Amino acid sequence: MRLLRCAMALGLVLQGALACPYAKYNSTFTVSYCNRSDAILCVTLKSFTISDVKKTTDTQAPGFFVKDAAEYLAQLPAVVDTYVQFFHSVRKIGDISNSTLALLDFQENSGIDFTSAIFPPTMTRISIANSSLDVLPTTIPYGQLAEFYGWSNRFTTLANVDFRKANTIKFSDCASLTSLTNVSASAATLKFFYFEDSSFTTFLIDPSTLQALEAATTFSVKGIDVSATCKAPNEKKMLKNKYEVCVTPTDMIQSASSTTVAPGSGGSSSSSSNVGLIVGLCVAAVVIVIGAVVYCRKKRAGDTTLTQNPYGATLTPTIGGTASTDPSGSANFDLSVRWFACVRGSVTSQELELHRLDDRQLVRTQAVAQGAYGQVWLGTYKGETVAIKCLLPGKCMRSDILHLVEEITLSLRLESPHVVATLGASWRVPSEMQMVIEWMDRGDLKSVLDATQPATPGAVSAAFPWSEKIQCMLSIAEGLLYLHSLDIIHRDLKSRNVLLDSKKGTKLTDFGASREATTETMTIGVGTYRWMAPEILQDNHYSTAADIYSFGMVLSELNTHHIPYNDMRNEKGNPLVDTAIMSRVIQGTIRPTITPSCPTWVRELAESCMARDPEDRPKAIQIVHTINQVLRGAA
Repeated sequence: MRLLRCAMALGLVLQGALACPYAKYNSTFTVSYCNRSDAILCVTLKSFTISDVKKTTDTQAPGFFVKDAAEYLAQLPAVVDTYVQFFHSVRKIGDISNSTLALLDFQENSGIDFTSAIFPPTMTRISIANSSLDVLPTTIPYGQLAEFYGWSNRFTTLANVDFRKANTIKFSDCASLTSLTNVSASAATLKFFYFEDSSFTTFLIDPSTLQALEAATTFSVKGIDVSATCKAPNEKKMLKNKYEVCVTPTDMIQSASSTTVAPGSGGSSSSSSNVGLIVGLCVAAVVIVIGAVVYCRKKRAGDTTLTQNPYGATLTPTIGGTASTDPSGSANFDLSVRWFACVRGSVTSQELELHRLDDRQLVRTQAVAQGAYGQVWLGTYKGETVAIKCLLPGKCMRSDILHLVEEITLSLRLESPHVVATLGASWRVPSEMQMVIEWMDRGDLKSVLDATQPATPGAVSAAFPWSEKIQCMLSIAEGLLYLHSLDIIHRDLKSRNVLLDSKKGTKLTDFGASREATTETMTIGVGTYRWMAPEILQDNHYSTAADIYSFGMVLSELNTHHIPYNDMRNEKGNPLVDTAIMSRVIQGTIRPTITPSCPTWVRELAESCMARDPEDRPKAIQIVHTINQVLRGAA
């Protein structure tokens, strides 16, 4: 009888264990309950019905876009270097700290609840934009963020926020925000400070933050008037020779060494015993729960053994060995066959060694471009003018170096008059890896288009006529034809990745999987997503047709001298952000503007390239043929 009661009790425990742990929510984003072995994110319904929404292959793009909706976000996949966006899809955030994601986006999730959220310690960027929030969430770890986007919300006050690691702080379209108090920033990191729609009546900062704002590349506010709120011992000081702000005598940020003792930490031994008993019971219950869940999942999967990490694959290659430190302060490791085996494409150290340049002959002279992960320098090699691409200081993780090495080795195999030539690589230690490429004296196509805009919008540019643009189009198409003949997909074709030279013409560049897009593209409107085909945004299905779609976008740039969708506005009259554009591209309800001044045949070519169905887009060889026919007819 006693054995029967024990069995019944165990049955009740198992029944509870088998119940959905998220039954209080109608639907939940989870990882550990996914059905398929390659699923990394799924929606678990209250009834324990499960549908997989993202697979490991989705991590091969710079990011993925979650369109499925669920009430609660309980888990995130453990993928690195991937941007994840929940757009109109989640209402409440739970403990997602086990993930290793760095880039999260919760734009346009109206009224989203962050009160129970615990974020990954690896998170460096978050957006909560356009979410109808009245109060800034206190659970977000602002002190670890490099970028924060809170634009288009209803905040009135911003107080006691540590942004000392941030390079970008954006609260655009926050007209109700009038008070800023004890918001700390650092001159070593801050570059962009966007509050262009906020008129502040309180703007209280400390001396270090004043220095940071003074040094910022962009400081944008609608107005500041602290005449009624700045009181002694605080002092009014000028900022940017334009704004009078209120500054405290000393820095307001508290010491990081201060600690908080939990209430009741000095309790009696009996309390400790009770806690131990409770913990023991909880552990026993958890063991039973885990056993039951594993049993059921094995049962459902047949005889297959569950060996997969429930959080899915990680993009960052694993490099064995013990790391030391190089002069730059980054992890150092030998350029061995084992190290290079981590790079896709079976690259060997010998292959790169064959193209190693003499670093004593390589001289940097001037920085000409910089992104979130890398920079480009003008320089010389053995007296010849070259461009030098390298990683930013502080962006020298193993995965960063591997991405650059992969780009170098791929580029070294390309030989075409329509592709920028890679001369070789130079390094003393891996973190100082430099890619040396031919110099193109006119810069990128976007810069040329910006500099040659017609006086009347939509008109033909006298400084960059269509006769020159057509030659540019032909070179881009020839470059794509060459790449596609080698079964190489560019994946990041846009005006920034097309270089021009006064003698060498037009060439394609940047074969490095577009790492800048991960961190900048979704907000400032110059990233890869505007050029992406709908099948990439929706299913991450890459083919050469994706490059053709991007070529159509470049044709719109050649016509308008602006990035795609630059002229389009939302119902408030504000420019469309990339997230809104992505959603409409997926739905097939948006196309970039082609002005009446565009030649008819170019318009028709652009429209065919931007066909929604990849099968309806022309091949690169057909585009080359079309352009050559036009040139022959004009001769």
